[in-house]
Amino acid sequence: MIFEGDIASPDRAITEQLEIFLLQHRTIFENKRVICNFEGVISDRIADNDAKPILCNHYSVPGVLNRGVTPVLCMANNHILDLPGEFESTIDVFNKAGALYCGAGNTAESAASPLIFFEGNKKILLFNACWDFLLYNQNNPSEGVYVAEIDEDKLIIEVRKAKQANPNASIIVFLHWSLDLEILPFPMYRLFSRALVDAGAEVVAGSHSHCVQGGEKYKDGFIVYGLGNFFLPQNVFINGKLIYPDFTAVELAFEWVPETRVATCHWFEYQYSETGHILLHCKSERFEDSEKLKQYSPYQGMTDGEYLEYFKAHRRKRFMIPVYTDHDKKFQNRLFTLFLKNRARFAHLLARMRIIKWQN
Repeated sequence: MIFEGDIASPDRAITEQLEIFLLQHRTIFENKRVICNFEGVISDRIADNDAKPILCNHYSVPGVLNRGVTPVLCMANNHILDLPGEFESTIDVFNKAGALYCGAGNTAESAASPLIFFEGNKKILLFNACWDFLLYNQNNPSEGVYVAEIDEDKLIIEVRKAKQANPNASIIVFLHWSLDLEILPFPMYRLFSRALVDAGAEVVAGSHSHCVQGGEKYKDGFIVYGLGNFFLPQNVFINGKLIYPDFTAVELAFEWVPETRVATCHWFEYQYSETGHILLHCKSERFEDSEKLKQYSPYQGMTDGEYLEYFKAHRRKRFMIPVYTDHDKKFQNRLFTLFLKNRARFAHLLARMRIIKWQN
C-alpha cells in the first residue's frame, strides 16, 4: 500500500494529467492500494467568485486512483465540509468506483469508526481523524455530515482496544493535522505518535501541512508526520489564487508492506507550467536508509527535550503561534486552539481583502 498526501483534482482535464503520471510510473503504483487524504467532496463546482478556499475533486478521481486495488480515501479534513450538501452523492461515486472511505459520515460514530479491509490475508484497521482547529471555518457537523476529530486520549484507547481484539491485524492511523506550510511537527505530535505505536499502531501518517515534515521509526512502528501534497494543482482554486511556495514542490509517497513491514520512500517533485501539472519521480529509497528523509527529519535521534528546543529555534511558523508540547496538557491546548481559531479567521479576512496571499 502507498500513502499519499493531499489530492484535490477539480476537473477531468486535470485528472487526466494525474492518470498519465500514474501510468508512466506503473512500476511504483500498479496493483498497490492507494491511501490518501481526499481533500474535498466530489463536485464540479469551480466558481469564478470564490471568496474562500473551496476544494473538491472530479468524479473521475476515485477511478483513476484505482491501480488494480481498491483505493482508500481518507475524508477527515476541513475541506469535506466546504460542500456538505454533496457528501451523499460523493459516497455514491465512491461506491460505483469501488473506493473505500473513512473519517466522515452521517453520524459522529460512523465518522470515527475504523475502516476494516484486507491487504492480502492481512486484516487492516485504519483510523482517520482531523485536528479540530482546522475546522475553524466550518461547523462540524454541517448538514448532517460529521468529520472525525482528533481526541488524543480516546484515540490511544481505541487503538489499544482494537489491537487487543485483533492481535494479528495491522493498525494504521492517518491524521490531518499541523499548520499549513509548517516544516516541522509539533513536539506534541512526536509524543502522541509514539503513544499510538505503543498502543498497537504500526503506521502513523499525517497530512495537511502541504509540505514534507519527515518521519522516523519508533520501535516497530513507522511515523511520517507530513507527506506534503500529492496532487493539489496550483493556480486553480480560489480563482487561481491558491499558490504554494516552491519548497512545497517536494512530495513524499510512503509505501509499506504489512506482511514484511518493509517501508519505502518514493520522492516526487510537482511542477506547474502553462502546459499543465506534472509530477516527476526523483528517487525511491528504503525508509531506514533514506538520506532525503533524514534531511527532512532533523529530529531523528533527538530526545523530547532536545527536539522541543530545536523546534522553537527552527520552526517556520512563528508569529503569534503557540507551541503544543504535550497532548496531556488539555487545558493549555484548548486555550491555544481557541486563540489559533480566532487568529486564522482574521487571516482569512485579510486574504479576502487581498492584504495577504491565500495559502489555504
